[in-house]
Amino acid sequence: MVGEGAPSRRARLLLAVALGALVGSLLLEVPATQHGRSSAALRLQGVPAAALVEAFLAAPLPPRNLAISEEAPLFFFHQRKTGGTSLRAAMAATAVARNLSEFVPCFTFPNCEVYHIETPAAVYAAHFPWGEQRILARHSRFVEGRWHNPRLRASCLTMFREPMARLESCYYYRFIQERNLSDSNPHYGCLSNLSTEELRHMFLAGRTQYGRGCLNEPFRVLGGFSDELDLAVLSATTEHDNTFLSAALAMTLSHLATCVPLVLERPDSLQLAQHWFPQLADAFKPLVRNNTGAAERCPMSERTRAALAELARGEQILYDAALRRVDAMLATLPA
Repeated sequence: MVGEGAPSRRARLLLAVALGALVGSLLLEVPATQHGRSSAALRLQGVPAAALVEAFLAAPLPPRNLAISEEAPLFFFHQRKTGGTSLRAAMAATAVARNLSEFVPCFTFPNCEVYHIETPAAVYAAHFPWGEQRILARHSRFVEGRWHNPRLRASCLTMFREPMARLESCYYYRFIQERNLSDSNPHYGCLSNLSTEELRHMFLAGRTQYGRGCLNEPFRVLGGFSDELDLAVLSATTEHDNTFLSAALAMTLSHLATCVPLVLERPDSLQLAQHWFPQLADAFKPLVRNNTGAAERCPMSERTRAALAELARGEQILYDAALRRVDAMLATLPA
C-alpha cells in the first residue's frame, strides 16, 4: 500500500520530465528563460533527440585516471547482457594483482546480488545504478572551511551492446534458461514464435528471477531509472509522444558524457579503457565471454526484429551515440 507521503506515478514522471528538461537546457546551453513560460514538458518537446545527442558528443571528454585509489576510484557500471561479466572477472583479477582494493560482487565478493557499495575500494564493478559512485561522499569532511568529497572524483566505465542482440540474449538467458518458461509451453522456446502482441507483453511486463525487466538497460544503469514500470514506459511511448523518453535521454546522456564507453561489437574500444585507466590495462583485452547461456536459439524473423526495434528505440539512440563517442575518443589516442 502506498503511504500518504509517497508521490504518485504521475508526479514522479512529471518530476523526471522537469529534470530532463533542465538537463537538456544545460546540455544545449540554452538559458531556461529563453523557453518562455511554457511547462517543462512543452519545452522538452521542442528538443529533438538528435540535438541532445549532438550536445553529448560535443561535451568534454572525461579526465584520465592515472592513479586509481580509494580516493579516486573506478566504477564499472555493468549493463546486463553486454559481456560485462567477463570484464568484471578480468578487472577483479587485475586489481588484486596491482594491490588495489576492490569490490566486485560474484568474484572477490561472494554475494552476486549486490547493487550498492558496502565498503571503500579503489575498483568497483557490478550492476550498480548511477549515483553509487557518490554514496561514500555523504561521509564528507569539513576541514578549514571547506567540504571535502573525495568520492566525487570517481571515474566511470560502462559497456554497451547492440540493443536487439542484448534483448535477444536477455530473453533466452533470463526468461528461458533461468525461468524455464518453455518447460510449460514449448511455444516460448523460440522468440520468433511470439506474435507481436505476445512479444511486447513479454518484454514490457516480464521479469527475471531477480524481479527486473530486460528493457532499456542503459537508462536503468546510467540514467538512474530504477522503477520497472517507468522503464517500460520508455518503450511504450510512440514517436509522437516522446516527452518522457526525451527527459530520460537528456539525463542519461549527461551522465554518459562523464564515462568511458566500451562497445561489445567494437573490440577496439578496449583501447580507450587501456588509455584512460592504465593501471588496469591488462584487464582490457579481448574477452572470453563467460555468461553466454545454454538455451538454444532459433533464427530471428523480420517481424520479430521490427518489434524488438520498436521496443528498443530509446536504447538504440544511446547505443548509436556511444559508438560515435567511441570513434571520437579513439581519434584522440596517441599514434
